[in-house]
Amino acid sequence: MTISWLSFLLYAGITLLLGRYAAKKTGDGEDFWTAGRDLSPLSVGLSLSAGFMSISWSCVYAVQLFYWYGAGALWLVTIPWIISLTGIYFLSRKYHGLSSFSQPEMIEKRFGKSLKKVVALALAFVFLVWGGAEIYVAAVLLAPDLKISVDLVIIIISIFIAFYTVSGGFRAVILTDKLQFVIVAVYIFIIGFLAYKGLKVNDINIFDIPASGVKSGVPWRDIFSPGIALISLTMIAYLPGWLFETDLWLRIQAARDSRTAKKGVLIAGVNSIIFVGILPLFIGISALYLFPAENGSFPAVVGNEGDAIFSALLLKYAPEWVRLFSSLGLVAAAMSTIDTCINVMALSIGYDIAEIKSSKDPKKSSRIFTLLSVFLTAIFALFITSLWDIFYLSSGILTTAVALPVASVFIKRVKATPLLWSSIAGFAGTVFFYFLEKSTYFRSVEPELLSESGVGFILYGIVAAIIGYSIGSIKTGSDK
Repeated sequence: MTISWLSFLLYAGITLLLGRYAAKKTGDGEDFWTAGRDLSPLSVGLSLSAGFMSISWSCVYAVQLFYWYGAGALWLVTIPWIISLTGIYFLSRKYHGLSSFSQPEMIEKRFGKSLKKVVALALAFVFLVWGGAEIYVAAVLLAPDLKISVDLVIIIISIFIAFYTVSGGFRAVILTDKLQFVIVAVYIFIIGFLAYKGLKVNDINIFDIPASGVKSGVPWRDIFSPGIALISLTMIAYLPGWLFETDLWLRIQAARDSRTAKKGVLIAGVNSIIFVGILPLFIGISALYLFPAENGSFPAVVGNEGDAIFSALLLKYAPEWVRLFSSLGLVAAAMSTIDTCINVMALSIGYDIAEIKSSKDPKKSSRIFTLLSVFLTAIFALFITSLWDIFYLSSGILTTAVALPVASVFIKRVKATPLLWSSIAGFAGTVFFYFLEKSTYFRSVEPELLSESGVGFILYGIVAAIIGYSIGSIKTGSDK
């Protein structure tokens, strides 16, 4: 307990110092959000990497999926992520040439203020959800070592993040990201070594493991174990949204030039192969042998859904001194994405919706909206129960409400009204059908492939967006 608290407070203290340093370097107005638009390739690459090497994604969700499905989980997280980064690499020169910093601002200059505000609202919701998920998972994993409740850990984490993000803005996020990347990378490698140690103790080679994914029920080597329906829906849900994911593009826009941005994406791409692919796969597959399912259920040691595999490996195979670093790694992994999500949420609400850049004191207003975003994210974290729902719902909204307007910035013949109707219908439809699919009756009448996948609401959201676009096109024609 004492070691966990010391490591937590040590790391928090360092981030507060970085926040203070960033505050001194941050000028007035847009500099709070843009970090001067002078990031180096390494800063871009490590900041991008820290964002996806989060506690809920690389450390829990990716490992959890490989535990559920075996190698087939590559289709549900690693492959769509690498495809998205590849697209970002080729688009970075085109988008970096725009004078606008935020995506809603890009949209406003081409399609007007109404669409800008709808997209900004969708982004604020998505990053509220993601930020809340990060805080929740961090609290669940840290609470046992700190000997306090999950809710109290959520509050403490939120307070520390509020201090350095409110004072230093986006520059503080970038500075802490670089520190967080190093700590999280070492942390994940240590967990990978513990999984290897577990196999070694039992004299097992990973390729000799006969186990099946605990959810798929098929051998872990089956590359299509999640099923074609879930794989297809995942690609549809993830790729458009991830390709235009705002937190990634903020780093691209903050690079000093387009060549710098592309180099940064290459660095992030290499890290994604290692930390979203190779290591999570190895850890997840090892866990199939080390923590096998019990009568078709998850063993208690790995949590309700296999979301505590890291903790189980530390408990069973780590020497005592590793506990110090593990607590530090958990905190760094959590904050690396929480601060990013809060920054995007505050940017969307304050910069794009409230338009605080025209206020009397833009810097003060920026800090107020950042503080508000921290508060809302902490409240949301108190009510989270499932990471599966979180990632599919939020990614679905990015796809149905955000991706098309952002992509259309460079498409000449697209009109504002169809995009506006499409975004509104896509956002509302995705959320509506998400809750509708929770009802037993609806699942009993929808196609079996969709009901079994659990993410049919994304397809319905896309259909709603298409219908909205069609209505907008008809309205545009009738207005002529």
